[in-house]
Amino acid sequence: MKQFLLILTIFGFMLISCEGTKTAEEYYTQSELDRNAKNIKSSLENLENVINRYPDHSLAPKAQYLIGDIYMNDLRDFEAAVTAYSLVVENYKESADAPKAQFMIGYIYANPQFGEIQDLDKAKLTYEIFLENFPNHELAPSVQFEMENLGKDINEIPVLKHISS
Repeated sequence: MKQFLLILTIFGFMLISCEGTKTAEEYYTQSELDRNAKNIKSSLENLENVINRYPDHSLAPKAQYLIGDIYMNDLRDFEAAVTAYSLVVENYKESADAPKAQFMIGYIYANPQFGEIQDLDKAKLTYEIFLENFPNHELAPSVQFEMENLGKDINEIPVLKHISS
């Protein structure tokens, strides 16, 4: 009987430990599936698992960026989005996601549709940092455009005027 209990206990521990053996790719893929199914909490948990369990994996910066995207687009929590994007810039500055995250921070601060978080001074500073750190990035022209039109109404921007009419 003791031997049976010992085997059962060992088997139980093996089952529990197997639960945590997902790869970074599996967590990331599950996060995307959860997001598509509108299971946002689970999606965020899977992304956090990528970051916490595999911090040096190539998916870690993508996971952190996606957290910002979820907060911005799914949850409409713009402060949390800025925080998440800031972590991409701070922790993964060499990744391809860092310039996109830097742009998104400026974009959120620059645009009135993001409510109380709009701050044109922070937007300008964020965009200046972008141009300093990523002057040749494909988003640099967009950053220049944003800076030139910071605080302007859509009707004051000739190239966009047709959108509001």
